[in-house]
Amino acid sequence: MTIRSVLSVILLFCASAWAQSGGLGSMRDPRVADSQGSAGAGAIQPWLAVDGVYDTYLEEPDSTLGSVRRSISLSGGLSAAKSFQRTYMVLGYFGSGTDYMGRSAGIREGWLSSNVATFAVSSQLMHRVTLDFSESGGAANGGFGAAAAGLQSGSGVLGSVGLSSGLLFGGSAGLTGSSTGLNPLENGLVDADYYQQMVYFSSTAGSAGFLLSNRTMLNIGGTAAFIRRDGNTFSDSNIAGANAMLSTRLSRRFATFVGYQFTGIDFIHSIGKTYVQGGFAGIQYSLTARDEFSLSVSDSYLDSKTSSTVTLPADVAALLGVTVTTTVNSTDRSFIGGRLTYKHSFQRGGFDLSCVSMVAPGNDLILMARSEGCTVTLSRSLTERLSVSGLGGLRRLSGISQSGMRYDVADGGLVFSYRIYRGLSLTAGANYMATQVQPSSQSTNQVSANGGLYWTPNEGVRLF
Repeated sequence: MTIRSVLSVILLFCASAWAQSGGLGSMRDPRVADSQGSAGAGAIQPWLAVDGVYDTYLEEPDSTLGSVRRSISLSGGLSAAKSFQRTYMVLGYFGSGTDYMGRSAGIREGWLSSNVATFAVSSQLMHRVTLDFSESGGAANGGFGAAAAGLQSGSGVLGSVGLSSGLLFGGSAGLTGSSTGLNPLENGLVDADYYQQMVYFSSTAGSAGFLLSNRTMLNIGGTAAFIRRDGNTFSDSNIAGANAMLSTRLSRRFATFVGYQFTGIDFIHSIGKTYVQGGFAGIQYSLTARDEFSLSVSDSYLDSKTSSTVTLPADVAALLGVTVTTTVNSTDRSFIGGRLTYKHSFQRGGFDLSCVSMVAPGNDLILMARSEGCTVTLSRSLTERLSVSGLGGLRRLSGISQSGMRYDVADGGLVFSYRIYRGLSLTAGANYMATQVQPSSQSTNQVSANGGLYWTPNEGVRLF
């Protein structure tokens, strides 16, 4: 599977991103529907990977059972897209299983698995009306994401050049999830978890687009999501929201958009309901045929009227250095945020930079947070058989309800892939991750190395 073919799949996967994250219209914009093609052949692109992973702590945390952990991981997935005359569908799946051998590094023994799936359908109902729907969810061990609990090399994410060079593109984690399009590994809900515990999540979104003129389009939509972690934790939540956006295409290269979003979050086992609303405005500009730039600015207003004292789980309390956290009676705060993306496609690869600042539900350590972070990815075919992919990320979650709580994580790594025969490749990679939790001053620094095999059919599996 070449870098170019991977990038073409990702363009299909990210087609609906703008409809939910402050972009230009719906997944099937009537203004460009003709260029999207009519009925086309459908194919499924599956992949499989097996990896052996070695991890070691450079700075060993107090609670760990040892400084080294070894594991073997099996992972697989697929991507599929189908274009009809008026309807467009995309499907993605990622699954992994990891066996940690022996009790080490605080990771429990046994087989740990994750399964995440995404689906989207967009239809042009008539010349000026489109309808979009997307669903993302699953059961994930420890969450996913470029700056979550490391680069996840053991679960195939960077264990295969086919996945690392494409599906980690993005990084716009929205308040109600799925805002990076159909990327199952960056979902905005559980991609910043600290612990390797099972978490169940789902995010559903729908929108309708109305072409008001040849240059202007109105989108209205709604979202619903839920998060459940093992043990009915204090961070379990239900989320619902609505949004509206007006976009104008001033030229073939330049467009502007403005919109409003309202979100309600109910932390069902802790502080109760919190409401976030605000507006956003931005631009999207195609610098060249290979370069695309977008910038948006948002102003979010948070309103929380609950008052409660939350007793933290023992492991969270040990990590944060406090046993209880108390929310104030009334919180009214305003936050300035935004999103910046830059994409460049090479003849044999691509570069992607994404930075975001926003209000987020938090993770398994922190309730309601200011989320700030950047992700950069680079993929390149060095020769006909050898490819390299790199990924780096920085993320900070600053507690809003839990004042003074903060979670910082930074990671980066490389993976090389050498094609042995047809779709079979030998992979090898390494990454570094550093985390810090305040106010406990708990920090870890660790490195890992992995090697394995990756397979995908060169031309995909044509089914329809």
